[in-house]
Amino acid sequence: MSLTEHHLNDSELELFFADQSNIDDNSRAAALIKQQSDRVNGWPRLIRNLDTYSRIQKDVVNVKGIDIVVTLNETRAPSITAKTFESKQLNSQPCILCNLDAEQKGILTLENRFIVLANPGITIPGDLTIASVNHDPQLIANSFEDMVSLSKTLTDYSIFYNGAMAGASSPHFHFQAGLKNTLIAEQQIDQLLNGSPVGNAEIILLHENKTGRLFFLNNYLRAAYLVVSSDYQVINRLFREFYLHLKQVDRFIKDIPNVPDFGARIISMNINETEPRMNLMLKYIQETAKYLLVIFPKVFNRPAAYFKTGTEQLIVGMAIKESLGNLITVREADYEHLKTDPSLITKIYSDTSIPPEMIEELNKSLKMK
Repeated sequence: MSLTEHHLNDSELELFFADQSNIDDNSRAAALIKQQSDRVNGWPRLIRNLDTYSRIQKDVVNVKGIDIVVTLNETRAPSITAKTFESKQLNSQPCILCNLDAEQKGILTLENRFIVLANPGITIPGDLTIASVNHDPQLIANSFEDMVSLSKTLTDYSIFYNGAMAGASSPHFHFQAGLKNTLIAEQQIDQLLNGSPVGNAEIILLHENKTGRLFFLNNYLRAAYLVVSSDYQVINRLFREFYLHLKQVDRFIKDIPNVPDFGARIISMNINETEPRMNLMLKYIQETAKYLLVIFPKVFNRPAAYFKTGTEQLIVGMAIKESLGNLITVREADYEHLKTDPSLITKIYSDTSIPPEMIEELNKSLKMK
């Protein structure tokens, strides 16, 4: 069965629409979540995971003045433990996004080139996976404009992207999405942009013109960059320029224990790495008619503690949800360690984010552009 055959049309979603008079992709996505969660006709795997999610444990840990949410969330285990891009040999298992469960349904969007699905790995209920209907590689270069279009189409949502070596769990091209401002760092970034303090974090303007601004977030546990513009062409241009500058800086990712050198072979996609390592969040803010793009440059998605043994090991994967302040664990021992020892969280972020010398080089090149 092709992915397009998993599409639910409006008549099939009719019972789940909150307002029949105003149907768009936002209302379709909300109806899809209700349909897939329906205990009679829904998707069994999602329903089981919703039951598991109802029992998650969660704490807020203050780390150097920055709040981080730590959760024990077994529904995220397939993503957290995935070794898709760490394997030294080609995975013979079928693609999980090409081979959906029979009851797994979605809605087609962007001229039927993407299918919107309920995400069974639940960070916040209502999370989405937005997969290409074709088995395209997980590379953003030719798809960033699609990300911008999705942000303008799914205006209730923030759109997320994980690079292949920065936390993606599948080589099949996909975005994720979550209801806006439900992740703690989204709220913190909005506070900073509005002039309110968040610990000792400071927002530094690197570049400004009439239609766009580029900022760096300093003292924020991990490197983060913000692009703000009301013009989609400016967002596209600034992202592409950032992409090229970060690619040059990423050449310094080499000879780090347990971290693949930048540019090495990515076995699961059968290509040499060319894309800079990063997590992305993009949302369109209707109230101000502006786009906000957040870029987290990464060294890798695994911290040093992941490769340790015994009680010193921490099973964590640092992708966009973690970059946005939601540190997800799937083992109780890891959860207990992280919620009681903020220094472990500091180390995890410093291991996986680009280091100060790379930040300095990147900021210098961004100011000169």
